[in-house]
Amino acid sequence: MYRVKYDKKFLKKFKKLIKNGLKQKYIDDIYQVIDTLSSGKKLESLYRDHKLTGELDGYRECHIQGDLLLIYQIYESELVLVLIDIGSHSEIF
Repeated sequence: MYRVKYDKKFLKKFKKLIKNGLKQKYIDDIYQVIDTLSSGKKLESLYRDHKLTGELDGYRECHIQGDLLLIYQIYESELVLVLIDIGSHSEIF
């Protein structure tokens, strides 16, 4: 089981998404992804989880729904999952 840490950027953008009317289904999906990752399990293929390269080397990205992306990093040695960012492709990249 991984301990979950939330980057300030993630928290700010997640709160903004909720305030702007993010559908409850998407919120539930986000929490499901966090639960899956924090328990050390792999995500289902529908989330298109993959490593990032370039400036974001060492990070991972998954698609919550359509163009709603979650950027995260796992520190195996410390058993920590860090949620880095959330938003659309154009907002993140």
